Amino acid sequence: MENNSDINNKQDNSAKQKKININGSAYTVAYSVIIVVIVAVLLTVASTALKPAQKLNQEIEKKENILKTAGKVDKEKAKTDKAKYITEEYAKYISESFVVDIDGNKKEGDAFSIELKRELAKPEAERCLPVFIFRNGEQLRYIFQLHGKGLWGSIWGYVAFENDLNTIAGVVFDHESETPGLGAEITAEIFQKQFESKKIDEENQFPIIIQKPGGKLNSHTVDGISGGTITSRGVQQMLADNLKLYKGFINKIKSENKDNYIEMNDKNQEL
Repeated sequence: MENNSDINNKQDNSAKQKKININGSAYTVAYSVIIVVIVAVLLTVASTALKPAQKLNQEIEKKENILKTAGKVDKEKAKTDKAKYITEEYAKYISESFVVDIDGNKKEGDAFSIELKRELAKPEAERCLPVFIFRNGEQLRYIFQLHGKGLWGSIWGYVAFENDLNTIAGVVFDHESETPGLGAEITAEIFQKQFESKKIDEENQFPIIIQKPGGKLNSHTVDGISGGTITSRGVQQMLADNLKLYKGFINKIKSENKDNYIEMNDKNQEL
C-alpha cells in the first residue's frame, strides 16, 4: 500500500510533466504566433489612426506642387502653418479645375483626385486629363499633370503654361527612387528654374530638349543633370508624351483665343 509520501511524490511528478516546456519547438511556434498577431493588431490600429493625417499631408503636398508651378508659394509664410497657408492660397488662386478628354473636351470628373499614372494605363479614348487654372488678377496660367519613367522608377510632376500656351511658367518634378545626388536632382530648384520661359513650338511638337550640361542654350533647351543622363531623358520624354495628351485641349484654347482676338479687333475697327 502506498503511503501519503509516495502519493505526494507522484502528484508532484505529474504536475512537473504538465508544465510547459519553454525550450520545446511547440512553445517557440506558439510564442511567435502570439507576438506576430499582437504586432499586426498594433500596426493596423496605428495605420487606421494615422490615415486622416496622411491623407491631409498628401493633399497639402499636391496643392503646394500645383501652386509652385505657377510661382505662388512663399516659403517663409509656409513655415508658420503650412497646411493653413497652402489651403488658403490654393482656394484663392486656383480658380477652376476640370477634366478633359484626349480631344480637349470637358468631361465629368474631379481633377484633383486624378492620378495620371492610372489614366495612362487606360485606352486613349477613356483617359481623364486634369487641368488646373491659376488666376492672379489678369494673370492666367494653365497647369497640367505629368507622369513618366526615370532610371529606377516613376517620375512625375506638373507644368504650368502662360496664357499663350506656348511659354512655360514653371515646373515641379518628383521621383520614386532615383539616385541621390544624380537623377534625384530633378527635384532641385536650380534644375526646375531652367524651364521657366522656355517655349514649345507653334505646331505643338513640344521640343523641350534636356541636353548635356555646358552646351549652348536656346528657347527650347535646358541643361541636364551631370551623372543623371537617363533620368534627364526621362523628364524630357515625360514632357513630350504628356503634353501630346493635352494637345487637343491646347489647340482648342488657342483657337478660342484667336477667335476672341479677331472679334475684339473687328469691334475696335467698327469704333
